[in-house]
Amino acid sequence: MHPTPSAESRLSISQVLGEAHRRSLPVPRAEGHADPSTVVTGALWAREVQTGLIVNTHDLTYLSNCAFDADKERSLSCGLVLIGDVAPIVLDGYLPARQALNRPFVMGFGQSTPCGRTWRAGAKSRGAGFTLTPRFLERFGDVVDEDGLAVLHDYLRPGFHSTALPASHRLTQIAHRLLDNPYGGRLGDLFAETHALQFVFETAILLRDEERAVRRIGRRNYQRASEARVILDASLAHPPSSLELARRVGINLTTLQASFKAAFGTTLFGYVRDRRLEMARELILDHGLGIAESGYRVGFTSPAAFTAAYRRHFGRPPSAEGRAGQ
Repeated sequence: MHPTPSAESRLSISQVLGEAHRRSLPVPRAEGHADPSTVVTGALWAREVQTGLIVNTHDLTYLSNCAFDADKERSLSCGLVLIGDVAPIVLDGYLPARQALNRPFVMGFGQSTPCGRTWRAGAKSRGAGFTLTPRFLERFGDVVDEDGLAVLHDYLRPGFHSTALPASHRLTQIAHRLLDNPYGGRLGDLFAETHALQFVFETAILLRDEERAVRRIGRRNYQRASEARVILDASLAHPPSSLELARRVGINLTTLQASFKAAFGTTLFGYVRDRRLEMARELILDHGLGIAESGYRVGFTSPAAFTAAYRRHFGRPPSAEGRAGQ
């Protein structure tokens, strides 16, 4: 199936089964008395763009209660759900894996593992991701460490391993581009391959940064700092005070501030400011708002202060965005 998110299509059970078999995606089964020809509607696309590297996108609405079952072979997967609902993944012998909206979720299957997911009628989901099989990493041989892929290889060790990575503006952009691939034929394949590789390497960078931060400050402090970041991401319009944030994650303010800076390279205030600047950039580029209005909407009362902060963060003033996109 070709990625055509703008053109809605209904996927029959036979179509989904065929695609699932071809790409090792979970296989759906309808519950109750649902018509099996209309379990889901929307767009589903998956392709092996390089040996051992499968990229996938989906923009689906579930019309009936249905369950997806699969035996996941030894592999690593990273998925990013941009819009809609996120159902937990039930694994045989492990606790359910719970993915969060707008956060990259990495899963490593060290051996064949039965798993499943249940969706309710009316649920929607739009996102993108990739799957790596051992063949992809084996191609790089001894240069894995040099290419920064060693951290991905760790997820193929025996057992099941999962990590919810922080929200990434870069990965979000890549996922949107994969979903909105404007090309067809060989050019479309090349576009998907290029962005899939970017997705892989950006994920490796995030995992490597997490690993280094854990070594610096310890896993407990890193987890608390990560919890604080999740809270800030969910409340950028009205963030809690630093003291309230420390109370909510269960550590004292001094430890939280030090752990957050060590883990993410910025202060609590700096993190909120930078996320708001990224929101302002989207308002300018995607919604056509003016500079003053965009700055005002993300909390700047002075256009001059907004322009200065924007230049420091992005390396160019907001007035250059239109020219950069031409």
